[in-house]
Amino acid sequence: MSSLTYVADISRKIIKYGGSGLIAFFLLWSIASTLIRAYNVAHPKYIPPTVRYGALPKIVFPEKRFEKKNFNFEFSNDKIPVFSDQTKVYIIYRSTTKILAFEEGKKIAKQFGFEGDSTEISEGVYEFKNDKNNKTLMINVLEGDFKLRYPYLEDQLILEAKNVPNKDKALTIASSFLQSGNKYSSDLKDGEKKVSYWKIADGTLKSVLAQSEANVVRVDFYRKKLDDKWEITSPQSGEASVSVLISGSNNNDKQIIEANFKYADIDRESFSTYPIKTVEQAMEDLKLGNYWPSSDISSKEVVIREVKLAYYEPITLTQYVQPIYIFKGDNNFVAFVPAVIDKYIAK
Repeated sequence: MSSLTYVADISRKIIKYGGSGLIAFFLLWSIASTLIRAYNVAHPKYIPPTVRYGALPKIVFPEKRFEKKNFNFEFSNDKIPVFSDQTKVYIIYRSTTKILAFEEGKKIAKQFGFEGDSTEISEGVYEFKNDKNNKTLMINVLEGDFKLRYPYLEDQLILEAKNVPNKDKALTIASSFLQSGNKYSSDLKDGEKKVSYWKIADGTLKSVLAQSEANVVRVDFYRKKLDDKWEITSPQSGEASVSVLISGSNNNDKQIIEANFKYADIDRESFSTYPIKTVEQAMEDLKLGNYWPSSDISSKEVVIREVKLAYYEPITLTQYVQPIYIFKGDNNFVAFVPAVIDKYIAK
């Protein structure tokens, strides 16, 4: 065999086996990389809570008298749910001065059709009146909340109104109302919306099942979940902190008869992580009476069947949105237990 033929033969073998080896190398490298990534996902590196905001203020729940219960726990599959040992605490941004907050409040009132003078009812709380349509708007300029009211319980025409909007129309009317005051934020747009029918009877509102039975309809706006998985709950179980009540009246001035807007501007990008209680620790708080009943019952014996982690919609002037455990039991019992461990709550 000539030297040139020999060299050519060797070259072909190098190319043949070298190429196969290279392919095998990249295949093994790909498999190894995939396995390493899968392992890292299944066993992420532990990062301790950052606790950047120091001691947090206690969550302030509405004042409510209640008697401590005796609790039994019957969870699904007889297993106590397990959550992470830490979660996020978010920042809320508000107006820094009362003067700026009041100017913003006047702007909101004007957008809703209240252009007259206001009366300061208490610190930071102003009442606006529209004598033309007999509506009242109460704004807490420091917290950014408002309540709009029309005396619908005394209006016989509303009681007899037949044109109660269907769910789609009610959503359109309620959304347009919030938008008119520049209060239809993106997290309300992207959050869950519930439409329910009500009947005015004996001076109160009573829930009914069908549009045909109702003379008013309520739209509840829930925020988009934090991190797309944690709900933000209001103090009142089954009700959102933002809701609009719509009548069946043909009179446009009597269409929106009530609106409640309790909303804090959460910065979803500004947060710190804090250690939280285990479910077992939260259960002990429940037994000791260290909870707040969102929905109470008269019975002293309560069977708890569900617990979940959520965030509490702040009802006071605070800078933080904090996590809570929600315990749900028989007969619609619902209790809230603050989730951040006591060490990081201000005394």
